[in-house]
Amino acid sequence: MADESQQPEGLPAEAAAEETPTPDAGAQAPTAQSEDAAPNDAPAVAEPAPEATAKRREMTGVVLSNKADKTISVRIDRRVKHPVYGKIVRRSSKLAAHDERNECSEGDVVTIVETRPISKTKSWRLGRIVERAGA
Repeated sequence: MADESQQPEGLPAEAAAEETPTPDAGAQAPTAQSEDAAPNDAPAVAEPAPEATAKRREMTGVVLSNKADKTISVRIDRRVKHPVYGKIVRRSSKLAAHDERNECSEGDVVTIVETRPISKTKSWRLGRIVERAGA
């Protein structure tokens, strides 16, 4: 099988086996090891999977409630153009986010990060606290 992969494309397998390789042809043929890498080099570090390097979505909003244990409700405000009238209007969404250490209080401005589903309504977790309430 190794002979078949190195044969020229236009020749049958018997004709390729009978030819004697010239020094020029041997230098151009691909080799198993590259000339730059020594046989005793450490193996190259594998690159991480594409999903591991994908950037997660982040949103910034205001904490509306922290009454539940390890959960905060965050209001995400955005400005959109009305589809018919063209006026800029404010829209908001309310998302539940996971706060592992219960460190947020109402009125804090926080950044939340998309994550795997933690419960039925929680698919976000607290990224960082941007601004404390009353500070």
